[in-house]
Order: sequence, then C-alpha cells, then structure tokens
Amino acid sequence: MPSLRAPAVKTTTSLGYSNYNAMFLTLKMHDWHRLTSISNFTWGKALGTAQIAQYNSSNQWLDIWNPKASYGPQVFDLKYIFTSGWSYRPTFFRGAHGWKGRLLDGWSVSPFLTAQSGFPIGISYSETTCTACQGFGEVGNTSSSGSAFESAIPLGPFTAGHSAHTGVPGSIIAINGVNVSVGTTGNPSKVNIFADPASVLANFRRCVLGIDTSCGSVGNLRGLNRWNMDATLAKDIKFTERVGATFTVQFTNVLNHFQPSDPSSLSLTSSTNFGRITSAVYPARQMELGLRIHF
Repeated sequence: MPSLRAPAVKTTTSLGYSNYNAMFLTLKMHDWHRLTSISNFTWGKALGTAQIAQYNSSNQWLDIWNPKASYGPQVFDLKYIFTSGWSYRPTFFRGAHGWKGRLLDGWSVSPFLTAQSGFPIGISYSETTCTACQGFGEVGNTSSSGSAFESAIPLGPFTAGHSAHTGVPGSIIAINGVNVSVGTTGNPSKVNIFADPASVLANFRRCVLGIDTSCGSVGNLRGLNRWNMDATLAKDIKFTERVGATFTVQFTNVLNHFQPSDPSSLSLTSSTNFGRITSAVYPARQMELGLRIHF
C-alpha cells in the first residue's frame, strides 16, 4: 500500500494588506535668468505584511495564525526621496554674427539629481532548505522549500550604522568557544557595510519559538543612502529659417560617482560573506551622442 502521508502542505491566500502615507513637496522655477527647474521631495512610509505577489507561493507569513506578526516596512519603503532637474540656457552670445554666434550661441545644460534614503535590509539566517523561516516553523522541512521575512534578533542596541567602510578585510570572533571568520571570503575590494562585521554578527541570534513573540517584517536594518546625477548638454544649430538641428550629449552618472550597493549577504549562517559589498548601484559614467534634424 502506498503511503498517504503528506510530507508538506502549502496554502496560498490573498489576505495580506498594506498602506502607504506620504507628504509631497514640489518647487518650480520658470525662466529665471534663463534658468528653469523643478524639484520634488517625498517623505513617506510604506507598511504591510510584506510585499509578495499572489503567485509567490513559496513565501509566507511569519505566523499563519497571526498575519500582524509580519506587519512592518515593505521592501520598497523609502523614507526620503529627492529629485531635482535643472535647465540653463545662457544668452551671452545671442545675436552674435559670424563664427562666434554659430559656435557659442544656442547651448544648454540640463543636470538631473536623484537622492534617496536606504531600503530596508535584514540580518537573517537559513535552516535546511528554508531561508529565514524556521523560528516559528513556517516551512523548511526536507520536502518543502521556501522563504519568509523572519529577521534575526539583536542581543543589544545596534550601533554599527549603515555606511560603506573601505579597507575592511573581515574579522574573526569567538562564538560559543569557536572562532568564526566574518566577511573574509572573496573580498579583494575590502568594502563592508560594517567597520567590524564580526562584532555585529555576534550581536544577533536566531528567532526562537516560545521566547520571541515576533521576528517579522522585511528588515531590521536600513541599507545605504544613495544619490546620482545625470546631465544633458545640447546645442541648437540653425542652417536656414526652416532647417536646423539639435546636437546632444547625454551623460549617465556624469560625475562618475561610485555608489556602493547594499551587502550581498547578511546571513548568520553565511558568516564569511557577512556584510560584504561586492557591486555598485550605478554603472560607471556613460555618454551618448545624438543629432536631430528638423525641417
């Protein structure tokens, strides 16, 4: 007789909920000394039971009997967002004749700045085939893989901040009498979100059923703040009264600013990669040339 025992049972529902509240400010300036701009600032908060679409059946709440246990910042929660676009068209050589007017008149420069606070990130852990979902027995036996938003618990106040630190080769700390290497694997750039990753790892533990009432939400820390500037340089060219052209040079990351990404791993069970920053948010400066003829 075949066994009728079910090793794993999953149920997919659409009972999650969320809310978003924000304050939005905008400032516009139109043709003030040939300068036009628009700047926007958003101060907001996105909360919910984790941003998971209904087709993601492998993700679930911390406690299926208490959805509120997973209530907290959404993965896209950004407290501050600032954008500012400017366009400047100088008129120093307007009306100039000959080569001076053709070469020096008709230029404009348009920078665009974006800045925002960090995304929620979290120190977590893995158990068997499950990622961050064992403390409350959500999923994770040998017949059921999946993940949930279960965060590690701090043993004391977190004081390590959230900025990129250079020259951090990793560190070693004794935990329960065993030396643990933290943030040391494949780290030629030596960039870490923590100045002392080992002390941070030792300050967190796994969530324990019966001791902790909740370990939910998508993150217990904040990622790195980030900013970037793009720009466009343009030149209007007039051949006749009806025929002209616009030459443009578009720059992305015009200042070639290195913006470190968030850590690739903050897992207690992957200590050698803990806190390491291995990539950048924005690629290096790129330039694109364009020519538009109008008639």
